[in-house]
Amino acid sequence: MKVINVDEPLVQASMYPERILARSCYHNEGLPGSFSEVWLRKSVFEALVNAAESLNENLRLVILDGWRSFELQSYLYNTLLERIKAQGFNDDEANERTSIYVAYPSKDNHNVSAHLTGGAVDVTIAAVEGEYLVMGGEFDDTDEHSRTDYYDSYFRESDGTLRKITHEELSCRNRRTLFEAMTGAGFTNYESEWWHYDYGDRNWAERTGFSGEVYGYIEPMFKWR
Repeated sequence: MKVINVDEPLVQASMYPERILARSCYHNEGLPGSFSEVWLRKSVFEALVNAAESLNENLRLVILDGWRSFELQSYLYNTLLERIKAQGFNDDEANERTSIYVAYPSKDNHNVSAHLTGGAVDVTIAAVEGEYLVMGGEFDDTDEHSRTDYYDSYFRESDGTLRKITHEELSCRNRRTLFEAMTGAGFTNYESEWWHYDYGDRNWAERTGFSGEVYGYIEPMFKWR
């Protein structure tokens, strides 16, 4: 039976540049509470190495985000919440819609935000030159195109034969490549976001039926940004 070491430290995700590109997207955007490095639990990084090595040698796994500070999680949640409220939704509706794409910021281990545990990771794939593959939607989009399986219906004709490749089919294939690499390494996917995967956290445990201890809220030892 799989055992999660809940006391595992956070490690830098930039330790294997030959196969994994670490891009701290929120730091690049200058968001409050963001860090220049991407950090993850040790076992999560090791699983990412397995996922990266399963890809074609001309591809690289790209980590866009991993562990988040409570400050950053709160900023992301509140920013999207206000944007949705501005569309005319009441408080309950706005909170429900916001939570589809950004977890409510919580340190409570019974309902902790996944990214606050170091077990959640946002990923995509790039060519060896660094250019991102077409995924049919941008990271952090908040619409139905973000669903992992959104483009699946474009892949084949009703009789099962392949059609001429379209943008949608290419997006589907690339999402499937990412999905197969990540799930093959033990991650689970959040179906509303093609880029979001979990390992060792509460969401992962619920999807896999794991009944042991899982990662909880963690505050790193470092204080620099």
